[in-house]
Amino acid sequence: MSVTEWINARLGVALDETSLAEIKDFSLIWNIFEDRVCSNNFNIAEVQKRIRERIFNADAFTPHLQYFQDRYINEGNTTERFEFLYFRPNDRRKLVTRVLLGDLTSINDILLAIVVIIYRFRNNLFHGLKDISTIDQQRTNFETANSFLMTFLDQY
Repeated sequence: MSVTEWINARLGVALDETSLAEIKDFSLIWNIFEDRVCSNNFNIAEVQKRIRERIFNADAFTPHLQYFQDRYINEGNTTERFEFLYFRPNDRRKLVTRVLLGDLTSINDILLAIVVIIYRFRNNLFHGLKDISTIDQQRTNFETANSFLMTFLDQY
């Protein structure tokens, strides 16, 4: 019995491998990101430092920024969905908000904000805040996160 079959039987849901692939892939690509960029110990301040040490092609990240702006901003304000990122006190919520609103436009700020959003995905997934019965509805979030992390690592 596969893990997906076990989850379906145990929780009475109907998840499928195709819809879960991006979520499963996320755990692998996050592992590589955390190893290469954070020396296996994620820390926002350390990521910020590492971003400042490199030169990135901003255009490569435009689709990722646009995705998160479309998801979390409406009529100049953050949406209710934004609240479900469950920011913690040191997660730079103000920076993320200002980037999504377009107030901060440097590539360093944009990259850090997107990394923080993806870090919130990671924590919400790994600490059980994502409802497993509807986890397949997060596919596009994780597809975007995976694409961002691969692009970031390619340029890192």
